Amino acid sequence: ERAREDAKQQQQEDSMDDWRTAFAEEWDAVVLGTGMKECLLSGLLSCAGKKVLHLDRNNYYGGASASLDIHQLFEKFQCSQPPSEAELGKLRDYAVDMVPKFIMAGGQLVKVLIHTKVADYMEFKPVDGSYVYRSGGKVHKVPLTPKEAMKSSMLSIQEKARMSQFTLWVASVKKDEPKTWKAGTISKTTLPLDSMTGAEFFKYWRLEAGTVEFLTHVCALYRDDSYLKRPALEIVTKMQLYLDSRTRFAGMTSPYLYPLYGLGELPQAFARLAAVHGGTYMLNRDLDGEPVFGPGDLTVEYAEDGTAAGVRVKDVVARTKIVIGDPSYFPGKTSKRGSVVRAIALLGDRLPEMERDGATSCQVIFPASQAGRSNDLYLFCCSAAHKVAPASKYVAFLSTNVEGPCDGMTAEQVAHRELGAGLAILMQCSPIRVFYDVYDMMVPLQPGTTDKVYISESFDPTSHFETAINDVLSMYQRIMGAPLKLDEIRGGE
Repeated sequence: ERAREDAKQQQQEDSMDDWRTAFAEEWDAVVLGTGMKECLLSGLLSCAGKKVLHLDRNNYYGGASASLDIHQLFEKFQCSQPPSEAELGKLRDYAVDMVPKFIMAGGQLVKVLIHTKVADYMEFKPVDGSYVYRSGGKVHKVPLTPKEAMKSSMLSIQEKARMSQFTLWVASVKKDEPKTWKAGTISKTTLPLDSMTGAEFFKYWRLEAGTVEFLTHVCALYRDDSYLKRPALEIVTKMQLYLDSRTRFAGMTSPYLYPLYGLGELPQAFARLAAVHGGTYMLNRDLDGEPVFGPGDLTVEYAEDGTAAGVRVKDVVARTKIVIGDPSYFPGKTSKRGSVVRAIALLGDRLPEMERDGATSCQVIFPASQAGRSNDLYLFCCSAAHKVAPASKYVAFLSTNVEGPCDGMTAEQVAHRELGAGLAILMQCSPIRVFYDVYDMMVPLQPGTTDKVYISESFDPTSHFETAINDVLSMYQRIMGAPLKLDEIRGGE
């Protein structure tokens, strides 16, 4: 026993020697945490020629956005009974993302994945369906093409014609050519898209309130009614992204993609990218997987002028003038901006609408007014087609912003109050297990340009990656002093 203890202590000391060797150098940036946002930034900075050291106090990749196997999932939610194959199917086939996000096929993230060649490390598959919830418990496929509009049961006869005309016009608009902003069938009117508000824009088109709602919340991905005061050109551009994403790759029936085996592959792919360009990743584990340091052993060092000077682990310091990390590493530099409640469901069946359309994956957005709320609900559903569940089983996430007080309430009680409309849909899908969770959304108090400590925002409840990639691009611009230009960064080899 004494010999084993001595050997373990020696291994701990050897591991710290490895850290001392790495820390002896000076780095352009040190990144704390291996969540999706942090790994994206680490990869992009490495491609831009920066020497990056990437640390995690955990002994696994992913942080709050990690992908869990079924045993880890049950352990996380402290289940009294272990998972059973008789109940859940092949246990080894589960890969459950803690922050699942569909990827817009024509969005910035896909452009980054392709240009940096990270896409070469992964395999993606289109998401089959994009749906919208209407009050009364109905779920409808989002009708965006004229053909879909004419078939949609949620549009009146008159609205089908207006919707067909509107989508054809949106597809024809070119942002930098005002001559394409003309609208109308008989008397063409040039719409001042750069100056008219969203309210004025939709008043011109005379679309019904329900149609405007799904166009703005489901297609343009606005999370509230702020679009009413936004420039019409911004709204059109967002809708075009949705339309263009549907035709980005062959065989797409929605604008979204999702990686096989889940998003847990994404941080590791960007870790490989950073390594190609000289970046160094260090998880908190020795050869036996045991932690090298404790939770309080990792701290940021500051110079006399208050700017970042390095990152300390125990008695060694990695010198750097830029520190990047997720909010959990900087409790004194962040503040709470609301909370997210979510239900994680393992299902024995899919939504009836998915069954009808032959879909194995989908997103459903519940506009706030349709669910009797102030904030939208988001439903994510995937299956064996994306290698995240066994055959005939489905993994679903339902999430939203918490609107009421939570004091003295369990996560399940909060979920039933906030997610009622979505849970009613999930109850139709033969739920096997449902787990409930509430977490705080933390945001940085400062942008980081003064103290050179750049902190990402916590993930919001949306089931798509658009808000997350916007945070990454904003951080990149603050760090580098200029926006990301893909033609100026190097790809993988």
